[in-house]
Amino acid sequence: MKPFDLIELAKKANTAEELVALARQGRIELSAEDAQIYFERWHGSCELSDDELDAVGGGTEQFAPNLVCEFCLRGDNLGIDLSGGGYYCYSCRRSCRGKRI
Repeated sequence: MKPFDLIELAKKANTAEELVALARQGRIELSAEDAQIYFERWHGSCELSDDELDAVGGGTEQFAPNLVCEFCLRGDNLGIDLSGGGYYCYSCRRSCRGKRI
C-alpha cells in the first residue's frame, strides 16, 4: 500500500478508529495518534487560526495614508523591509524608516 492509499482511506473513514481498522485491513500499522492526525487533516476545519494566517502572510503591506517614504515622500508604495526592519519604498527603491505626515 502506498501513502496515497492511506490518504484515500482517511477520506473514506468516518472516525479515526475506523481509519485504524481500514489501515490494518490494508496491512498498514497505524497508531491511534497518527490516525487522528490523518483524519483531522481530511475531515477537520478548513479555517486557519490567526497564528496560522500570520505564519503564511506575505507580500507587501499597505500602510495608513499618513506614512510616507522619507526620501521621495510617497506613501502609496511602501512595504516591510525584511532585511533590516523599517520599510522599503517600491517607488524610489530604497530602504527607509518611514515618515509620518
